[in-house]
Amino acid sequence: MEITLARYAGFCPGVRRAMRMAQEVLGDPERPAFSLGPIIHNPQVVEELERRGLRILPEDPGEWEAAGLAGSRVIIRSHGVRPHLAERLADMGAETVDATCPTVKKAQKAAMRLVGEGYHLFIIGNREHPEVQAILGHVNRDAVVIKETRELKEWWEGQTRMVRKIGIIAQTTVDLLTFRSLVEGLITEVPEMIREVSEMKLINTLCRNTLARQAEALQLALSHDLVVVVGGRNSSNTEFLRRICETAGARTVKVETAGELDTSLLEGVSRVAVVGGASTPRERLEEIRRLLASG
Repeated sequence: MEITLARYAGFCPGVRRAMRMAQEVLGDPERPAFSLGPIIHNPQVVEELERRGLRILPEDPGEWEAAGLAGSRVIIRSHGVRPHLAERLADMGAETVDATCPTVKKAQKAAMRLVGEGYHLFIIGNREHPEVQAILGHVNRDAVVIKETRELKEWWEGQTRMVRKIGIIAQTTVDLLTFRSLVEGLITEVPEMIREVSEMKLINTLCRNTLARQAEALQLALSHDLVVVVGGRNSSNTEFLRRICETAGARTVKVETAGELDTSLLEGVSRVAVVGGASTPRERLEEIRRLLASG
């Protein structure tokens, strides 16, 4: 059986940066170390950081008082944070260590620029994702988040004022097919809106590393019998990889760890590909490859 490990395996640059900053913070045993929410979307990696002393703060600032944050260091997760939460941490005497992914920072700035220039902002992505919540916080929630075409129609039907300028950005880890279909949907699915809008500005905020992983996953899915997608169940970019592989017609299974892999899936399979999300350590994929080789 032929086993192919994706070339884009292991942490993406943004996650590597966040992990490096976490290691530096944990290297100072004299100061309590926290992160505002899980620093990345990989439960096993986060659990290892917790074993080393990192404490996870809940999203609700009403629960922070009991943590004793004065004099501590709080890592801002790779997905970013709403500005008022960072300000609250400073008011409580904590030093913030900003591990926001630089690509996410660019998305935040793009959102602020569009809103500042008078565009009605659309964000393509998942409203509940912490990255999108952080972007919304940077524009005082003055944006519409969409992940399906029907949401465009619903938004338009509820409008009571003229819309002349539309700005579009995306959650950095959205898959390219979703991005394209929703941008096209603005024109094809809600034509009455386009007749009214005089200016539309799109800023590409998609992560290049994520796009490269998606393109590679698609090629591997087209040339292999089975694709094993490895990553946290709470990782949106890992879920997008799974969807891409399934859409390509490959038998696809998503797991967090090698222990979850059912080797009976290998029956009749001659070519297997192993791909991983942006917050999946390379050694996790290597472990999966060894298990496949032995099975």
